[in-house]
Amino acid sequence: MFAQRFTDYEVIVIDDGSTDETAQVVAAYGSQVRFLQQSNSGPGAARNLGIRYTAGEYVAFLDSDDVWFPWTLASYHETIQQCERPGFIAGNCLKFTESDELKAAQQTRSQYQLFSDYYRAAWQGNINIVGCGVVVKTAAIACTGGFLKGRVNAEDSDMWMKLGTVSGFVRQSDPAVFGFRDTPASASKIGAKTAAGIRQMVLSEKAGAYPGGISRRRERWQILTRHVRPASLGCLKQGQWRDALWLYRQSLWWHVSLGRLRYLGAMPFLCACQRLESAFLPTP
Repeated sequence: MFAQRFTDYEVIVIDDGSTDETAQVVAAYGSQVRFLQQSNSGPGAARNLGIRYTAGEYVAFLDSDDVWFPWTLASYHETIQQCERPGFIAGNCLKFTESDELKAAQQTRSQYQLFSDYYRAAWQGNINIVGCGVVVKTAAIACTGGFLKGRVNAEDSDMWMKLGTVSGFVRQSDPAVFGFRDTPASASKIGAKTAAGIRQMVLSEKAGAYPGGISRRRERWQILTRHVRPASLGCLKQGQWRDALWLYRQSLWWHVSLGRLRYLGAMPFLCACQRLESAFLPTP
């Protein structure tokens, strides 16, 4: 964190009910860090608390198991200046399991695509955005009402939908701006929590909670269905055919409208197969 080449930033650490020595470690940095604590409330609530206390024009996020590179903030700053202070920037990551793999990361000149907003990027496939690779104008994110609360995943994907019409979205392809620790225990792989987050996103779209109105709904559906498909297949892998079928039914018209025929045909068959299989399994 303190190896950043760009130095005009503040650090806020949120202790979300940890049971390790977080407080003692942070105390060693003195006034360089603002330290806030709360009972364990999930990632969304932790980020909301940090946003509430930040003083910067932009806010960025870094989870405890991921890392920034020394050029991360400098790269963002370069993009912000070149793109005339966009509302929302999303960078790429380098996945790693062992720290030695981070040596493959290299600083390069910023490469990016600029869109009028996040929804406009939907047709380019630019929707797989991880929270630790994002910089957002603090005022814009504060106007959304904050991240989803509770112990669910996909709270970041929900936030990007809320920011869908914020002016200026940049998809930065190079350099990699953070290292994503990819392990079997990664929070993003906890199926039930991910399914719960995607379910909430579906309900939010049904309730008209995302911006853009009717004129932007196909863009929203393009993004949402790219979340629904892997989430429903993930439910099936974990034997949760009812959750998979719910996601399928609720997003059926979206997939029809977008012509996702393979998913439309395969999903009912896969759910039926799993339902039959579970019916004939012996009761434990």
